[in-house]
Amino acid sequence: MPHTAREYLVHRFRGDAQVLTDRVAALQRGTKIPGPDAATSRRMAEACEAVASMVESIAPHEHAADELDAIVALIPLLEQRARDAGMLPPIRAVYTGAATRIREVQTAEAAAASGSSLPGAQAHDDVPDDMMDDVDVDDDDIDDDDLDASPDDLDNGAARP
Repeated sequence: MPHTAREYLVHRFRGDAQVLTDRVAALQRGTKIPGPDAATSRRMAEACEAVASMVESIAPHEHAADELDAIVALIPLLEQRARDAGMLPPIRAVYTGAATRIREVQTAEAAAASGSSLPGAQAHDDVPDDMMDDVDVDDDDIDDDDLDASPDDLDNGAARP
């Protein structure tokens, strides 16, 4: 199980990529699953993997705070990628979700360092390993509202009447 913010985030984003890759495989087998089509799901998986690679590219630091600062510095890049995704809500959701997850980890780490008990804020190191995957209701960083987009909603970014 991950023990640092960096390890946790890489594990988290790679897990999201795997869930989406599994979704693509299921869709290609003909399984009917509500949400984005296989092509959109594949692009979402690629975006999750890109985020994991960005975080992984941050060299481990001796001091956790320095490492987290380097990870937090990725937020403007993630926000830019979200803007670049334009009218593709599911792809945009991957990048905005990643930025949100990093902020949540930053807040939890700050609360743990100060001994504060912010509602819902826990450092991931304080969560038992067997509960690590139960932190999020659906265990991904993807905004489920964006998964309800129909293929027509994604066609050239124009919503259909």
